[in-house]
Amino acid sequence: MISPDEEGRVGGTFHTQKDLEAQQCWELLQSRNTGRLGYEHEGRILIFPVNYLVHDEAIYFRTASEGAIGTAIPCPSVSFEIDKANPERSGGWAVLASGPASHVEDPELLKFLWGRIMPEPWGAGLRDLFVCIAPTTITGRSVYLS
Repeated sequence: MISPDEEGRVGGTFHTQKDLEAQQCWELLQSRNTGRLGYEHEGRILIFPVNYLVHDEAIYFRTASEGAIGTAIPCPSVSFEIDKANPERSGGWAVLASGPASHVEDPELLKFLWGRIMPEPWGAGLRDLFVCIAPTTITGRSVYLS
């Protein structure tokens, strides 16, 4: 692996950082199905991988109602992150969506969500609670050699 020099160059080239537009962030969120949920609980930041889907500019996933995530929701402020790294090319991207998380209770929305094809949650046990993250802020960044 090649390390950058003091000016940020790798092999004579520079790293370029580019902020992503909100629409690009949503497109990247729709291109994946596993991300990381982060929130504060009793003075600690907890981060869990979750399988998810995007619908109407919101992020949805299933969890156990009595588990660590289920009992922390509703939560006024959570963050959700996805990324892709390409170490061979010294590049990658990341998207961070932040906002409130709540239980999904609307019957029509639940019917829609249960009818969607999405990966099963990785955690053991019954995962019967849908959670909605309604981002108020979404940002992204890509880094690559130029």
